[in-house]
Amino acid sequence: MGAFRLLLAVLVAVSHMGKTFAGLNPGVIAVISFLIISGFVMASLIERNYSEPKKIGLFYVDRALRLYPQFLVYFVASCLVIHFLLPGTPQAAELTWQTLSSSVLMLPLGYYMFGVGGTEILPPGWSLGLEMSFYLLIPFLLIFRAQGGAFAVSVGIFLLACLGFINTDIYGYRLLPGVLFIFLCGCYLYQRNVKGKAIVAGTAVAAGLMFVAIMAGWIERRPFNAEVTLGIAVGIPLVYVFTRLKFNRVDEFLGNISYGVFLNHFVAMYLLRGFWPVAYDANIIGAVLVLSFACSGVTYYCVERPALTLRHRLRRGVKHVSDQPHSARITESPVPERGVA
Repeated sequence: MGAFRLLLAVLVAVSHMGKTFAGLNPGVIAVISFLIISGFVMASLIERNYSEPKKIGLFYVDRALRLYPQFLVYFVASCLVIHFLLPGTPQAAELTWQTLSSSVLMLPLGYYMFGVGGTEILPPGWSLGLEMSFYLLIPFLLIFRAQGGAFAVSVGIFLLACLGFINTDIYGYRLLPGVLFIFLCGCYLYQRNVKGKAIVAGTAVAAGLMFVAIMAGWIERRPFNAEVTLGIAVGIPLVYVFTRLKFNRVDEFLGNISYGVFLNHFVAMYLLRGFWPVAYDANIIGAVLVLSFACSGVTYYCVERPALTLRHRLRRGVKHVSDQPHSARITESPVPERGVA
């Protein structure tokens, strides 16, 4: 799973450098797999550590420790690079106290289309705002067994967006109501019951058929509806396969640096643009990725690892106060969280 996550981060970075494949945006397709993975991991995490209403607050602390440390590092780094190397650019125009204060909270980044967060300082941040919206909701859906109804409502909203009845980009890709069912596909993959498998398999097949219809012109192609449907169709089976493979040290390391690459490639792009404002040819793309990998390795060991230690202490504390039978049950999961979280 680690190598797969790193590949997804690279596809996001390459897409931001203007590269497409067969007219499709690879970054959007990759993001859909990230959503499925997130649903899988959250189902595992909540079942094993935060499966009671009184532990929801601790779940939020856990997730903040996951998302914020490297985000804050690269957000500040991006601000500094923009201020000193890219004055007079649209990026520099966002360096205002209002935009900075809202963007650093992360959640508003997912609602940038309503003017509540910046889009240029750390562009991948919008998906972290979406991720936080999912985190706020998912413990309630799983603990109170409401994911089925939420799945159905979300599918309905997505179909309205995909077919153009409401804004396709916003409601079919950016906001939680239209993509919640994609996250929940990951939850169903983790739960491994017959009903869940049927729902997920049906979703993958339906998405594949919709993608074919879009590419054939039977459904009008709209912003990212082809990429999202393709991402669902290929992402579900890929996540199913990769989450059943045993992790190894190399795979674990590649997964560890994937989040940093996802966050920092724009910082690398801005830095290189400040010195060599040229087109993104193969050499520049390679330079961006090398710099991104190197920085991610540093921030993982210097920033992420200490936060990871705190998260593990938090989880041990949760299990310590739980009754033993319940604690024993939730720690028997065959999925190693450190391999996918």
